[in-house]
Amino acid sequence: MIQLKMTKLTKWISTNIWIIKWSSYILNTVSILIVLLWLFESIIEENLEIEFIIDLEALFAVTTGLLVVINQILRNLLKDAEYSPAYALAVGYINNFIAPVITQLKENGTKNPKLCIYRPSHFDELTSENVDRVKADLIHKKYELTEINLKLKGARARDILTLNKKDKVHTYFDFPNTLLSLYGYVDYKIESKANTSIEKIKNDLIAELIEQFYVKIDEMIKSKNLQNNISYCDKNLTAL
Repeated sequence: MIQLKMTKLTKWISTNIWIIKWSSYILNTVSILIVLLWLFESIIEENLEIEFIIDLEALFAVTTGLLVVINQILRNLLKDAEYSPAYALAVGYINNFIAPVITQLKENGTKNPKLCIYRPSHFDELTSENVDRVKADLIHKKYELTEINLKLKGARARDILTLNKKDKVHTYFDFPNTLLSLYGYVDYKIESKANTSIEKIKNDLIAELIEQFYVKIDEMIKSKNLQNNISYCDKNLTAL
């Protein structure tokens, strides 16, 4: 339970990094003001005939302590963003595929295109066998599956899966197979760890990479104002 709460907290902090940045800016400013008040405390009290009821030295110590914690969190977040291959994949996935597809669909006459991105819990869900199984489940839900070849401006044409009902496009659908390219990274990281519980370490790392991938996707979807066009679903297909 504690680990689950920490995971949710980490995700919230990652997707709201601007709050951490602004907290750092504000605390830096407050610290400077406290230092100035502390240095000129006696002069201010004498000339303005006021008395500070707060211990400025103690307040400065508390403020700088909070500042150290926030700056450490910020450094860790920026470090993860810099070195995580999942973030890099997410940027390419949105910039080179998802955003151009939505733009092209709108230019082709679809007023508000909907695209559902499949969200796996493990890379294995994106293998061809598992993808075929998900497609079969979609057919059992009375969807008619077709693929269209969409020509994109400034990029090669892409095949897009459509889910149709009553001869109308219900939503477009995509499996982010780009995540499979992280298998090599996982194997490399696991080989560098001398531990008997290799499978657990591997699964934990895969879960972490998938989480990072979708955290970055959420961030980019918001920055590109695509919230009304993008949704997610897992193997249960409940979000369709």
